[in-house]
Amino acid sequence: MNLRITPTKTHLDWPLAFSELGKRANNQDYIYPEIGKASAKDRLFLVCDGIGGADKGEEASRIVAQAIASSIGAARMDEKSIGEALQRAHQHLVDYCRAHPLVNRMGTTLALLQFHDEGATAVHIGDSRIYHIRQQQILFQSIDHKQVNDMVAAGIITAEQAKTHPWRNRLSRAVVAQTGSTRETVSMPDITHLTDVLPGDYFFLCTDGVLENLSDERLVGILAGDGLEQEKLAELLAVCHNQTKDNYSGYLLRVVQE
Repeated sequence: MNLRITPTKTHLDWPLAFSELGKRANNQDYIYPEIGKASAKDRLFLVCDGIGGADKGEEASRIVAQAIASSIGAARMDEKSIGEALQRAHQHLVDYCRAHPLVNRMGTTLALLQFHDEGATAVHIGDSRIYHIRQQQILFQSIDHKQVNDMVAAGIITAEQAKTHPWRNRLSRAVVAQTGSTRETVSMPDITHLTDVLPGDYFFLCTDGVLENLSDERLVGILAGDGLEQEKLAELLAVCHNQTKDNYSGYLLRVVQE
């Protein structure tokens, strides 16, 4: 039996957030709510990773996250409202480029999770990930928008070849704006409505830096273990500490019975 997330039945345990520099000179990740500002009453969470090969990645991730957060209300998102929020966020990037002539191209990934009375809605563009985990099973995992994944799907290369392919870090979709472009388009996100949400379930949103050293198996194993959520997050971060080159950021969320 599916259990809907409603204020009278279930709620989130206190959301656990992190955003670390890794071995980069600056942090181009942005999470919403910002660290220290989330509570168990929050229902909207975003993780964005500014594109490193473009300009002002730290601004792109912040602009898109804040623009989308301000556009989403308490009602369950549908394809239309998500599309409109993305269009507004993209326009904010375009406006920033026009106001800063030295900025040529800027963009970010997007991983968004909204809890509502019918469960949760997951939205993503790029390679920041969303997981839904129960006990030792991944019920849902977003699929990275990377060129090598498209090539595997098309039969051009194998999944094994994709792991070492020179294009393995190239994104096939992102929220991007470019100065002087005559055609401004917004990448379409993948949207998944999750209705099977139960007390004890975990949701994990993260940028790709988290996954440099953290496998799906290790993630599931840590979350399935005993201990407090803070201890589990500390164990996840220990895998990244002094090992991860990229910025690494995310949210660990647990559904609990009231």
